[in-house]
Amino acid sequence: MPNLDTTSTTTTTTTEREEIWDASTLLVFDNLVDRNLRKRLLDVVLGEDSDNHDPRDGPNPARWVRGGLLDHNNDPEPDEEEDEESSGGAIGWGLTDAGLENICFGRHDAVQEMESILANLFRDFLVTRLPETILGASVTPMTANAPTAGDVFDYHIDADPNVTPSSPWTDVYGRYPNRSRGKPRFMSCLIYLNEEWDEDAWGAPTRFVDVPTDEDLNVYDVSPRPGRCIIMDQDIGHTVVAPNAAAGKQPRYSLVWKLILHPRFIGQDMKHLSGGRETVWPETEYFGSAAQNESTRG
Repeated sequence: MPNLDTTSTTTTTTTEREEIWDASTLLVFDNLVDRNLRKRLLDVVLGEDSDNHDPRDGPNPARWVRGGLLDHNNDPEPDEEEDEESSGGAIGWGLTDAGLENICFGRHDAVQEMESILANLFRDFLVTRLPETILGASVTPMTANAPTAGDVFDYHIDADPNVTPSSPWTDVYGRYPNRSRGKPRFMSCLIYLNEEWDEDAWGAPTRFVDVPTDEDLNVYDVSPRPGRCIIMDQDIGHTVVAPNAAAGKQPRYSLVWKLILHPRFIGQDMKHLSGGRETVWPETEYFGSAAQNESTRG
């Protein structure tokens, strides 16, 4: 039985008929991925020549490239002539094109096993990877992160079906708030992969933000632990936090899936993920405007 915590943020949409209170969801599982699967997923991310590289020296330059991380589509085009100093700091490590192609389209038993786990977890839905037709080829359905001390990252969302570009996808589904009844739900899955990680000394949490709330209420950190799995709505604001200096050059590795949860029948409720089956889903923990809104509603 997986151990998990949940938290939510909220957005409000006003229509001609009613005001809709809506909360995006973040799930944290600590026992969904066992040690063996975590190790095999790390091997997929690091590639075949990882034995010849010491991670204490930073990401392997044969596999990773500075400024190569692009896992969302809401940033402006980078200025190729802008260096790290003028841009305010480092911009992170991303897999090379060959590395991305390998994890996305190569045959990896560990990836297939994890996707089977996700399909079983959300078996009331049809779970697929993000298709290229939604955001284009520049946003891959899988990616990997390797933040190191000194890197600087911005808040972003992975995607929002309400602001997707015109495409065959929008021709079929239109634009709609995520979690709308009977519409595909955009979610991401992130797994921390390091063999060991001292979360107190080395830091590097994934930080979630709820913009409408006050400064002291609007952030929620999830600390990296080996094998910990985060499943979140793609329209929740978040950022990578770079490791502390105590981590040295050692990267904090993670693997990310961009997922679509498709309804199995017309008009299906897309907000409730557990399906009411034998898996025990805990009481929801609210933060930010979700907490404020829940207290006024309760």
